[in-house]
Amino acid sequence: MELFIKETGAIETLAIIDPKTGCDYIFDFVGNTGAFDREFEKTDENADFAISQADYDWWAKVVADNQALENRIAELVAEHGYDRVMDVVTSNSSDLEDYAAAANAALDEEFGN
Repeated sequence: MELFIKETGAIETLAIIDPKTGCDYIFDFVGNTGAFDREFEKTDENADFAISQADYDWWAKVVADNQALENRIAELVAEHGYDRVMDVVTSNSSDLEDYAAAANAALDEEFGN
């Protein structure tokens, strides 16, 4: 997803890749939160959306944290099996910005670092 930063005019990219399929699902990831109706604005600035720097910074961290979590889950699934890993991950209930940290803490408790 190409984003036009309103304050600077810079174009930044957000992507989150499914480690199993290699598909970028950033539009689904963001869309499932309802953010396209809030902080993302349609634009004609050679980007998919315009966004503030503060919102971009927030989303960039959330996406990076969740990409790292997805990669870790894929590695753990290969070692411990899908059902066992996903039971731990789905036991987590938290806000989006805290989700990756909470899921990683639960995975640490179950499987170690």
